[in-house]
Amino acid sequence: MTTQLPAEVVSAEPLWRLGTAYFSRKTILTAAELGVFTTLSGNPATADDLAKRLELHPRGARDFLDALVALGTLTREDGLYQNTPLAEHYLNADRASYVGAFLTSADARWNLLVEALRTGDPQNRWGSGPAMFTEQYRTTAAWRNFTAGMDYLNGMIGPVLAEAFDWSSVDSVVDVGGARGNLAAAILSRNPHLTVGVQDLPGVEPVFHEHMAQLQLTGKITFYPGDFFEDPMPSAQALVMSHVLHDWGVAERRKLVAGAFQALPPGGVLLICDPMIDDDRKGPAGALLTSLNMLMVTPHGSEYTPGECRSWLTEAGFVDISASSLGAHNTLVVARRP
Repeated sequence: MTTQLPAEVVSAEPLWRLGTAYFSRKTILTAAELGVFTTLSGNPATADDLAKRLELHPRGARDFLDALVALGTLTREDGLYQNTPLAEHYLNADRASYVGAFLTSADARWNLLVEALRTGDPQNRWGSGPAMFTEQYRTTAAWRNFTAGMDYLNGMIGPVLAEAFDWSSVDSVVDVGGARGNLAAAILSRNPHLTVGVQDLPGVEPVFHEHMAQLQLTGKITFYPGDFFEDPMPSAQALVMSHVLHDWGVAERRKLVAGAFQALPPGGVLLICDPMIDDDRKGPAGALLTSLNMLMVTPHGSEYTPGECRSWLTEAGFVDISASSLGAHNTLVVARRP
């Protein structure tokens, strides 16, 4: 017979924290949608001024702005609100690094989690293969929003990856599916001896060149336009696939790994980075939640375990396979072509 614990013994605190985490996210995304951070860029304002400019009702305006202070996206000094560096960089819509649109689209998808779990279908319904990207990102502006979101993610990975591997052992690297080159730029900045390139779809090329100009790296990183399912991967001593394999199903992952094997010279290395699930599938929670996100944005994508990754690499012919943590949220798997 099971004894039920008295309600006062089981604290609701963990559930309360989980349930109210959404409040923080929605407050920040709403501020981005309203243009709070864009309006305040270089132009601090009082609560009354800002409420008038943004057409906010006075009842909630002050709590809303002070919540943004508490959440670390605004500061308030002498009654004037202004952006923190974090908000100025990522939430000011006038900047190329703006990720508000990227985060808002994710927020909308998660409202459809029940539908995704019942059908197994992605909730953006943009087809499969490269069309998954080309159909939904038809314009340079759309690619700019998408690649800004990728920068937001790989900006946390790039500096760590630039230190996690012995780049002195190679003289060239190509980031396969590398968007507008943010990760490649981080590797190059710490390893200037490298010849660096990025391969991605042709539609990405204009925003790649924009980003290189902003980073003052024009001409220092080569862009290779192509579809990595149809076109050979560029040859280099090292290939990187960061947040690439999780977009695809197992058959597609095997094809990409085999393509990397063919592109690498003997002794070349493949570096794979994703938020991988522990082999016992008990965590980490972040990887499992990201896997649910892949359910909603791709036809077959998901996170996977290091053991599964090792099996695809071994099948392709790679040896000397190792896995290690890469920062707080990702796993790095490195493999060598004999």
